[in-house]
Amino acid sequence: MLAILFALGSNFAFAIASVFFTEFSRKISPNWVNYLKATVAFICFVLVILLFSIDLSIAQRSLVLLIVSGITGLMIGDIFLFRAFAHLGAGRVLMIFGFQPLLIGIASYYLFDTVFSPYQLIALFFLIGCIFCFSLESFREKGHWDSVGIAFAITGVVLDAAGLLMTKQAFELTPNLSPFVANAIRSGATVVGFFLVSLVPMFHLKLLPPFKTLTLRQRWLAIFSGFLGTFVALGFYLKAIQLGNLPVITAIAGTSPLFATLFEIYRGRKKMTAYLAAAILFFLVGFAILITS
Repeated sequence: MLAILFALGSNFAFAIASVFFTEFSRKISPNWVNYLKATVAFICFVLVILLFSIDLSIAQRSLVLLIVSGITGLMIGDIFLFRAFAHLGAGRVLMIFGFQPLLIGIASYYLFDTVFSPYQLIALFFLIGCIFCFSLESFREKGHWDSVGIAFAITGVVLDAAGLLMTKQAFELTPNLSPFVANAIRSGATVVGFFLVSLVPMFHLKLLPPFKTLTLRQRWLAIFSGFLGTFVALGFYLKAIQLGNLPVITAIAGTSPLFATLFEIYRGRKKMTAYLAAAILFFLVGFAILITS
C-alpha cells in the first residue's frame, strides 16, 4: 500500500510538471528543459543528502548501473520524451506510457522473477483501459496520428523502461541504498552528460543564456517544474520501486495522462468529455483493486 501511495504521488507531481515542461520545450527547446530539470534535481538531492547525513554506501556494480541508468533514462530517454511533448502535448505523450508496464512486466519476469497476482492483472487491465480512452479521444479530435511524435514517445518509453530496470537491479544489489543517493547519482550523471554535450558547438546547448531571456515569473516556474517533476517525482518513484512490485508501480505511472489532462482542464485549456469521464472511471476501479488486493 505504501509503495502505491508513493507511486501515485510521483505520478501526480510529474503530470503537473509535464504541462510546464511542454510549454518550455516549445518556447526554448526540449534539451534545455531536460538540462535544467536534471540540474535542479541534482542540487536538491545533494542538499538533502548533506542535510540529513544520508549513508553513501553503495556496491560498485550498483553505482555503475545507476550511472548508466541516468544516461539512458533521464538523459537520452527524456530527450525523446520532451521532443514528443513538443509534438503531441503532455497528455497524449503520457498515454503512451500506459504500455510501459507490459515491457516492464515481461522484463521483470526474467530478471527478478516478478509475477502478477490475478487481482493485479485485473487492475492492470483497467489502468490500461484508462490510457485507451485518451488514445481514442486523441484520434477522434485530430483524425490522424502524429507518427514523428509517437516515434519519439515510444523511444522514450523504451529507454525509460531500460533505466528503471537498471535502477531496480541496483536496489537489489544494495538493499539499504537510499533513493536520494540513487537519484543523486542518476541526475548527476545526466548533468555531466549534458555538460559534455554543451561543449560541442554544433548542439547549441547552453543552460544560462536561455534562462536569462525568461521573465522572473517564468524563471521561477521553470525551476519549480524541475523541482516538482524531477526531485519530488523521482524521489517518490524510486521509493515506490524500492518497496513495491515493479510492473504494478509502472502501471500506476501509466495513468499520468489523467492527472495531466485534469490539470489542463483546471487551467482552462481542455474541456471535460465523455472519454475523460470514462478514463476517470477506469482509473478509479483499477486503483481500488490495487489498494485492496
